[in-house]
Amino acid sequence: MLQTVRRAALCAGIAVSAILAGCAGPAPNYAPSIDNVEVLKKTGGNTAVKTGVIDVAPSLPGGTSMTLRANTMVSPVGKNYGDYIAAALRQELELAKIYNPQSGIEISGTLLRNNIDAGNVSINSGQIEARFLVKANGRVLFDKVKRAERKWESSFAGAVAIPLAANNYPLMVQALVSALVTDPDFVKAIRN
Repeated sequence: MLQTVRRAALCAGIAVSAILAGCAGPAPNYAPSIDNVEVLKKTGGNTAVKTGVIDVAPSLPGGTSMTLRANTMVSPVGKNYGDYIAAALRQELELAKIYNPQSGIEISGTLLRNNIDAGNVSINSGQIEARFLVKANGRVLFDKVKRAERKWESSFAGAVAIPLAANNYPLMVQALVSALVTDPDFVKAIRN
């Protein structure tokens, strides 16, 4: 009897430790937006572009990992969320058939804000912001900050709220890319 109580206490202790420590897991992989790809196809014409580095602003909370309640979400690509955004942009350009790693036109930038919330019980939100540059042979043709924000219904239960928050991250990145590729100044820059 005493041994059964000890085992139960040990199991409970391990379960509590696991919950308090949280889990680290990757963000969902990026799924390209058909709308973004279509915009790039129409506006890109015979353009060829490449992606450069998307840096992360120094000391940016959420640059390398984001906390979703007791869990930590990291980028499944590269070492930070700048790499995630660069890979997402490259996927969109590849599907639009305007990506060329040898191109003289390069899209790069800096991730300035990267936040996703899973702590509220009814509505959660996330914000993302990046400064994008388009350079042609070293000359800056485009330099603007783009933002996206997203809200979604959530739950008190962490088992529901955490996956909802994680699954909304790629949708925020799609919205950020959309804000970039629909900007008339961006279109003009990549056509040069």
